[in-house]
Amino acid sequence: MLTQADITLIVAALQYWAEEMDPKDEQCLRIYAESPEAEQTWSPADIRQLRSRLKTARLKYLVTNESGTALQDTEFHTSLESAFEARRDSTAQIGTLLLPGAHPRV
Repeated sequence: MLTQADITLIVAALQYWAEEMDPKDEQCLRIYAESPEAEQTWSPADIRQLRSRLKTARLKYLVTNESGTALQDTEFHTSLESAFEARRDSTAQIGTLLLPGAHPRV
């Protein structure tokens, strides 16, 4: 599961990647992603857009059954602690939900 601290680290890593690496260099992606089949390239605009979405995303947490195939209930928890407290048994899993940031009202 992801926490806000994880998202902050990912945003920082994306900024570093944009500034220090060639985002269009597929070989560089293959090395750092540890994925020999990786073929995606990113433009600086793609990275900016992803960083922006991650920075404004709202994290919620869900409780699922042990296999992660069904929700325990339909509540979106605002904190990891709240989700852990809501588990009905110790085998339940916690999942992270990334929701888009609030859109400005028109």
